[in-house]
Amino acid sequence: MAVARVQGAVDRASARAWLEAIDAHPAWRRDAPPDPAFNPYSSSLRAAAVEALDLERIAVSLLAAEVGAIGRARLGDTLALDLDQCWIRRQYAPAHLPSGHAAHSWHQDGALGFDFLDAASTEGALLAMVTCWIALTPCGADAPGIEFAGGDRTGLLPLAALAEAEVCARHPQRDRLRPVLEPGDALVFGGGVLHHTHVAATMTHDRTSLELRFFPAANPPTRLRGDRFLPLH
Repeated sequence: MAVARVQGAVDRASARAWLEAIDAHPAWRRDAPPDPAFNPYSSSLRAAAVEALDLERIAVSLLAAEVGAIGRARLGDTLALDLDQCWIRRQYAPAHLPSGHAAHSWHQDGALGFDFLDAASTEGALLAMVTCWIALTPCGADAPGIEFAGGDRTGLLPLAALAEAEVCARHPQRDRLRPVLEPGDALVFGGGVLHHTHVAATMTHDRTSLELRFFPAANPPTRLRGDRFLPLH
């Protein structure tokens, strides 16, 4: 399984401070007006919308340690952070689900910006990238986590392969990974890894996470050319 777990990638005090700043954002209020930075269906908020989160400083700190070693081994010495693909995700225990909310279904992060309905083929469409997924609350046991199926694929799966029945047929439960994380723990994985939100009926707590996406600085994806890329050393 091509997923690296980095325990304590972020210190507990920082994780707690980030969570407090995130909780204070008005987008989470049920009566909040529409916000282009917030997707109410997936309860996802662009991290750049939380002014207290210094994404450059966070990324530099992560890249100076184990996360950086993993990312550079995959993508090269100089990485770029896509500021527009850094997200705060909130997933709810079944009893707390807001109206219209849906957990993330099976996907590969390397599909970012790809038009499955318009493209004739997925060949060569997988982006070279690394996701750093940071738990800001305990997750995976009493709160929703993330579930992985299979290794880091080199190609982009077609839509049919992302259906729940198809994933179950190819990846039995015993072969999946459902990490249990504490605040500040991180998961680092490539764009080819198949994953989705893991939520069970027995879960009673909600989960908040922060995810950052890194790309090779020398060759940012052309289909994300409208995004803001921040080169990092």
